[in-house]
Order: sequence, then C-alpha cells, then structure tokens
Amino acid sequence: MKKGWKGKNIGEVCKVIAGQSPEGKFYNKNGDGLPFYQGKKEFSYKFIGEPTTWTTKVTKEAIENDILMSVRAPVGPVNFSTQRICIGRGLAAIRANGQLDKDFLFNFLVKHENEITGNTGAVFNSINKSQIEAIEIPLPPLPEQKRIVKILDKAFQAIDKAKENAEKNLQNAKELFESYLNGIFANPGEDWEIKKLGEVIATSQIGLVRNSEEQSPEFSYRYFKMNNIRNDNGLNENSFTFVEATKEDVEKYCLKNRDFLFNTRNSYELVGKTCLYQSDYKEPTLFNNNILRVTFNKYLLSQFVAFAFSSNQIKEELERMKSGTTSVVGIYYKSLKNLKIPIPPLPEQKSIVSKLDALLAETKRLEKIYQQKIADTEELKKSILQKAFEGGL
Repeated sequence: MKKGWKGKNIGEVCKVIAGQSPEGKFYNKNGDGLPFYQGKKEFSYKFIGEPTTWTTKVTKEAIENDILMSVRAPVGPVNFSTQRICIGRGLAAIRANGQLDKDFLFNFLVKHENEITGNTGAVFNSINKSQIEAIEIPLPPLPEQKRIVKILDKAFQAIDKAKENAEKNLQNAKELFESYLNGIFANPGEDWEIKKLGEVIATSQIGLVRNSEEQSPEFSYRYFKMNNIRNDNGLNENSFTFVEATKEDVEKYCLKNRDFLFNTRNSYELVGKTCLYQSDYKEPTLFNNNILRVTFNKYLLSQFVAFAFSSNQIKEELERMKSGTTSVVGIYYKSLKNLKIPIPPLPEQKSIVSKLDALLAETKRLEKIYQQKIADTEELKKSILQKAFEGGL
C-alpha cells in the first residue's frame, strides 16, 4: 500500500445490506411493486440490466448507485444498481459513505473479484454480510480516489474500444466463412442430385453402451461421448474418459479417421451436433451409444457431408426432426435417413471441400489472433488495476 494511504475495512466506510427474498407468492411479471433481483443473472459489464420480475412485498432494498455483489455461486461479481430495487439472498448491496468514492470501490472490487471467497456449503459457495464488511480496502484521500478513477475511466474507455474492435473482427471472420458455406448449399448446381441420406449411407452404427460406473481415467480405451463434439462441429480432445472392452467390442466400435459422427440424444440446443473424426491418437477410441457413426458410399466424401451438416439449410431440417422431453431430445435414424442432401459430382465435391478447408483454416487463424487480442485487453486491465491500488498511477 502506498505511503500515506490508510487501510480500512469495508464495514467502516460502507453500509452493507444482505439480501432477503420475499415469498414467491408476491412475485409478478407485470411491473407491480419494486423490481426484484435474486442474483447476478441480469448483471452486465457495469450496470445491472432490466428486471424480469417484480415484488409487491419488499424485504431488503438497494438504491441507485449502490454496488450489488453476487454472494452465492459465484461469489464476487459486482454491478451498479440503477434504481430502487428489492434484492434477494443471492445479492448484497454496498453503499459507500462520504469517505469513499463509489467508483473507486467498484474498481477495487472488480480487481479482487476472483480473490473474494466465502463459506463452502453443500450447494453454494457463499459470502455473508460480516465477511464483506471485513474486506480491507486501501483508502487514499478522497481527491486522490477521484484522480485514480478518472485515469482508470480514460484507460478503460480506450481498452474497451480495442476489445470491441477485436470482437467485431472475430465475428466478421466467423460470418465470412458461414456466409460462403451457406451460399454453396443454398445455390446447388444444375448437375447436383438431391439424395436422401439413407440412399448414400454405406454403414451406420450406434456406439458402445457404458454406464458411469464403467467409465474411469484408469481404464484401457478412450471413450468418445457427446461432449467430445464441440458446438462448432469440431472435435474436442481435451477431456476424455476411458472404458474397458472386449476384443470384439474394440473391433466393432473403434473409430477411424473421417468417420462421420452424429449426436442423436442431448439437450434441445445440442442434439444434432456432428463432427468428422480426425485424430492423431494412436490407441483405439470407442464411441458412446448416444453417437451414430456413419460411413458413405464411394461417390460421397464424408468431408463434404460434414460441411453440409454445418449449413443453415441442413440445420433447419434437423431442427424439425427433434423429438422428446424438455430435458432429453433425440433425432433418430428413422428420421435422419430421410434427410435430403444436395450432392454434386465427386470432382466438384473435392473442389468444394478443398476451398472450404482453406477458408476454415484461415478463419481459425484469424479467430486465434482476435481471441488473443481480447485476452490481452483483459490482462491490460488487470495490470492497470494492480497499479492503481498499489498507488502506482
């Protein structure tokens, strides 16, 4: 701490209000009573978002410019209140007194967000009012606090602009590839044939059944599951479990490069994910019974089908095939085999795959650059905040 600064506990310079939830019978969606916030669901970058729930019975209140802290799973994120609200047990309000600039406090809490810990319970990690009050904050004179806030605001404005540009460039890179891909399948050539998937499948197979007790990192064979298909239809090799299997099972369920994999059962948003298996892993990888493995006849490239399944045209058809409960949804083979796919002659398939592979590789390269730039802006913010509260600005 800089010489001349004082260390104070938050409780000495702030009023801390622990949230308390009214009974559910007082909630409404009509705007009657006070806006009610239960936790950080509506948090944004700095100011809490529009309410979705109101309450006609008010328990604990926060007012405009109070700092709202999430006190349950996760502990630490903060936002400013923009009006008089009712706060539930997932939030606490921190109201600075005349010794402490609210923006100085806010920046301090942002800097220490990941360091604020509370009680570990059976369900939630939480922090209580007394623990918040006990957090120590360096307290320079009020004019110095305001000077630091002014520097931070100016620096963060420039950093946020750089981050916004990087995020926009990242989105543009993704949209360029998606636009080119969708354009191909939205405008098939005159010599393309429309085939049902069942007409061009050589083999199809559901994977090996293994319950959770039959899976362990200590077992012999890598086991490919739903979570190993990324949301962008790529292959996720960062997290695998392992299973035991007979020689016959290994021969039957071992994945080969360029196998086309389709996720038949999952949540509504994730069912229908696909990927082309391509791995340098040398030992056998077996696949799960929620995965359908498909190989195609010699006139159809699996790489072409994988790109087709990433297009909006096919995704819209798959959306209509979903069936099941709210928690588990399926797209089953009897429906999938009737899916219509536009198929060009083999030489054109090869040309399309080559162009899309090249564009996808360039897109991934750009994404990596822009993601690093976004990460760099966050690191720069952390560095500036570190200097601010050490008295280095």
